[in-house]
Amino acid sequence: MSSRIRRLAAGRTAVLAVGLCGALMLFAAQAGAAVSDGMPNQAQTDLSVTDPTNSSGQPGWADMAGGNAARPYVQSLTVINGGVSTQVVTNGTTTPPSLPDGSVTTVVAPFNLCRPGQTPAQGSCYSTPNRVGLTVTYAMNGQAGYNFAAPQVPVSVTVDANTIIDMTVALNTLGKSVRWTWANGDLLYWQTSNLGQDNATVRIKFKPASSPYIANSQNNGCTATPIRDCSIQSADAEMLTASMVFSLDDTLDPALTGAVFATKNAIAGFLEPGGTAAAPTLEMQVASTHTKSNGTPQLGTLKALIPAAALLNLYGILPADATSAFITTRTGDAGANSAPTYERWSAASEGSDGLFVTIENITFSVPAYKVAGKLKPVKVKAKAKGGRTTVTARVKCSKKNRCVASLYNLGRGASKLYKATKTRILKNKSVNAKNLSLSVRASKLKKGSRVLLVLHSAKKKKLLVSSAGQVR
Repeated sequence: MSSRIRRLAAGRTAVLAVGLCGALMLFAAQAGAAVSDGMPNQAQTDLSVTDPTNSSGQPGWADMAGGNAARPYVQSLTVINGGVSTQVVTNGTTTPPSLPDGSVTTVVAPFNLCRPGQTPAQGSCYSTPNRVGLTVTYAMNGQAGYNFAAPQVPVSVTVDANTIIDMTVALNTLGKSVRWTWANGDLLYWQTSNLGQDNATVRIKFKPASSPYIANSQNNGCTATPIRDCSIQSADAEMLTASMVFSLDDTLDPALTGAVFATKNAIAGFLEPGGTAAAPTLEMQVASTHTKSNGTPQLGTLKALIPAAALLNLYGILPADATSAFITTRTGDAGANSAPTYERWSAASEGSDGLFVTIENITFSVPAYKVAGKLKPVKVKAKAKGGRTTVTARVKCSKKNRCVASLYNLGRGASKLYKATKTRILKNKSVNAKNLSLSVRASKLKKGSRVLLVLHSAKKKKLLVSSAGQVR
């Protein structure tokens, strides 16, 4: 684990940010309605805070260097109902569309952007946004509606809890610093391309999800990062929304690039790495009201994808071994939830290789879920000398309890940590002693390379060791 993660795990100042749902609810609260359904549309969100027609009072994309032309935008958006696909955005650009009322569209908004002349400072504002919100909306009287449970005008295509939103987002100039993403919805598919570059894109398929509406502004703690001071007894109503927040906090380890998690019946979510270099963890916070508006318990769902790059570079775990290599524990608020389940995702079917964690029936208000490896870390040493590289470790293998070992070259350099780079250089080598020693050609495992040692029991194929080291 990098020093960046260790510094972050030790604590940092919470930024004065709100997540997308929080921003929507605060806007709605100012409007004064029981369930107000209206937010600035894309054209309004693009305006500078100094523009007299900017009614939000918040900095817009025009206040960022490069302006509207540099912001993320939706390239394509398809609404799928019962197998019937309706394309509502095709070859989208940064130019805001002019649409009739009821048309399904999107709004991409910056969070915590500095005002003109304001000095950037952590916890105050940023020269480029440290969060970007994206909401699926419908055109409504010069604004954008986001509550599909009760739209204020007839919507051109059905959007309900069973609708699949298939959307591709171009991150534009902000693609270099994207890290994790939170979505309000039921996550079905996640694919990333060209991460760390200006032409980075993400494709997501998800269903809209219910989230609580709170008719007051006393929920900043529920949407802070990290989440704090959130204790709201009851929702005033429920909304049906489809939205996302991209975190652009580049103090986080590059290996988290591409991670995504989604919630249902929640106000906001936040991901934070922690633990130690030898025993890393990921902690996912989620916040919501204790009860729904009718007084019944608020029960949430959390689904998270830990991509292959994070599995390899943070935990030293192959995606093929991940479903049996982790444990998820609840921390923070006391409460209950169903037992976490683990599923392997693949690029062929779900868009990404990685581990998919699902936790259902979550009680609130601010539980956190810590994902940690179950295996005891093993110190792996590797030394290149005389044309050979020798990998050694102390393991629990014997003639009676034989093991099989494989070695993988994970590549060199921290700049590529967001990529799941691995090359198997030794497969299922028999090991029957505590002092493991494996030798390969130095050309396959050069000095400076990171090496992953994976050890299974010979009989039951149980994962025993999965630890990384660096060739000296």
